[in-house]
Amino acid sequence: MAWLKDNLKSECFGIDPSEQAVHAVSSKGISAQQGTAELLPFDNDSFDIVIFGFCLHLCDREDLFRISYEADRVLGTPGWLAILDFYSASQRARKYHHTPDVLSYKMDYRTLFDWHPSYECMTHKVRHHVGLGYTDSSNDWIATSILLKHQSDMST
Repeated sequence: MAWLKDNLKSECFGIDPSEQAVHAVSSKGISAQQGTAELLPFDNDSFDIVIFGFCLHLCDREDLFRISYEADRVLGTPGWLAILDFYSASQRARKYHHTPDVLSYKMDYRTLFDWHPSYECMTHKVRHHVGLGYTDSSNDWIATSILLKHQSDMST
C-alpha cells in the first residue's frame, strides 16, 4: 500500500486483525484499522480497487461467502479486484507452519468472484512462492489474479 500511496498518489485504507500490522501501516501514513474482511467498515461503492494480499488462506471457510459479499459491496463499478494468495486448483488444507494449531487453505480464490457475470478475470499467474520463478511443485504455488468488476448485461 505504501508503494500505491507514494507512486500513484492513491488514497489507501487497510484492514487487518493484527494490531501490530495496523500500527506498522499507520506509521507509513496509511489509514488502517483493526478488523476483518467479513465486516468492512466502509460505504457501498467506496473503492476503485480492493486487494486481498495473502490473507484469504487463513480465513475460516464459512466466512468466505461473507468476505466476497463485503468486497463486492465496497467495490465500485467499474472496479478492480486483486488477489495474491496461496493457490491450488482444488481446495486443500494444511497445518499452518507458523502456528501448527491453525489450518491454512489453498484454493483458486478467483472462484469466489468469477462465477458472477459482473466479474471477469483479466489475468491469473501461478508461480513459486519464493522469487519470481515457476515450479511444478503444487505445494509451492501462489497466484496473482486481477479481476475486473463491470456492469453486467443481464438482458436477454
